[in-house]
Amino acid sequence: MTRQRIRSRFAAAAVCALLGSVPAALAEVVTLAPAKDNTLYQSATGSLSNGAGQHFFVGRTDAISAGAIRRAVIAFDVAASIPAGAVVTRVDLTLNMSRTIALLQPVSLHRLLADWGEGTSDATFEEGGGAAATPGDATWIHRFFSSTNLWTGEGAAGDFVTTPSTTVQVGAIGAYTFLSTAGMVADAQGWVENPATNFGWILIGNEASISTTKRFDSRENPLASVRPMLTIEFSTGQAGAGRVPDGDRVPGTPLTAEHAAGGNIRLSWGGSCTAGDTDFEVYAGDMSDFTAYGPKVCSTAGATTLTFAPAAGNEFYLVVPRNATREGSYGTDSGGVQRAPASPLSACLPQAIAACP
Repeated sequence: MTRQRIRSRFAAAAVCALLGSVPAALAEVVTLAPAKDNTLYQSATGSLSNGAGQHFFVGRTDAISAGAIRRAVIAFDVAASIPAGAVVTRVDLTLNMSRTIALLQPVSLHRLLADWGEGTSDATFEEGGGAAATPGDATWIHRFFSSTNLWTGEGAAGDFVTTPSTTVQVGAIGAYTFLSTAGMVADAQGWVENPATNFGWILIGNEASISTTKRFDSRENPLASVRPMLTIEFSTGQAGAGRVPDGDRVPGTPLTAEHAAGGNIRLSWGGSCTAGDTDFEVYAGDMSDFTAYGPKVCSTAGATTLTFAPAAGNEFYLVVPRNATREGSYGTDSGGVQRAPASPLSACLPQAIAACP
C-alpha cells in the first residue's frame, strides 16, 4: 500500500464522518417502483395485452379505432418496504404521460379487489393497439390470460372500488403527481396491515367520449426517470438514531483512519450523540463515486474501532450509529447535504435520524 493511498482513504473517511445538524426525522419515506403494470384493451375475446410493454393506456381511442376503451392496472409491493404496524401518513403517485390525443381529461385511481397478472406480451410501435396476450397476462376479460381466472365483469368491472381514491386532470405531455388523499392513504394502510389484499389500482380515464386516450410510461420503459414512482411517508413510532462526532457541530472524537499491522486499516470514532445508540455500522465505497456505498459491517458489537484489510483501489468509509431498529445519519456531502442512505436492498436498517441533544 502506498503512502498516497492511505492518505486518500484517511481524507475520505474524515470527510464522510462530518455530520451536520438536521431535525428529527421520525417520519420515514420510501420510494417504490411498480411490481407490475399492464393495460386492459377492450376486446370481446380478451386476446390483447401489453405486460412487457413500455407504456400503458387509459381513456378511449379515436373513431378510427372504434372508440375502444383502455384501462391500466398497476401495483406496488408496499409491505416489502414498510414494516407491519407502521402508520401511513402520505401517499403520492407520479406517472409520466408521454402521448395524448386530447387535452385536459380526468384520470382516476380505484383500488382493485382481485389479483391480476403481467405476462410477456409486448406491443409494437406506439403500443396503442396492444399485442397478443401471453399466459398470465391481464386482459379485458381475464385476470390471468388463458385460464379460468376471469374478471367479474369486462374491464375488471365488479373487481374495483367504484369510488375513486383520487382523480387528477391530465393535460399536455409531462409528469403528473397524484397527490396524497385520504383514500390513497387508506389504500396503502390496508396493504401494510393485510398484504394479501394488495392488488394495486386500476386507472380509468374519460370513457364518456372518444379520443380521450392518455399514454403513460410503464415500469419497463428504458428511461428510468419516466417510470412510475410511488412515494409513501409513514411512522413506526421507533426512536431515530443520531450521528457520530464530527469535531464541529457534534462534539467528541471525530472519525480517523490509520495504518495497522499486516497492511490493515484501523478506523476510530467517538460515540453517537444519542444515548440510545449502542452499536455502529460501517459502509464503504470506491472513491470514484461518492454516491455509491454498501455495508462493510452492519454491527461493530458496540465498539468504536474497526480493523480490517482494505479492498483494492481507494475506498472511503461512512460510520453510522444505530439502535435496535433504526440507523442514523450517514453524514453530509461536500455541499452540506445529508447523504442518502444505502439502497433498501443493501442498507443494514431503515433510517430515522434523531436530533442531537
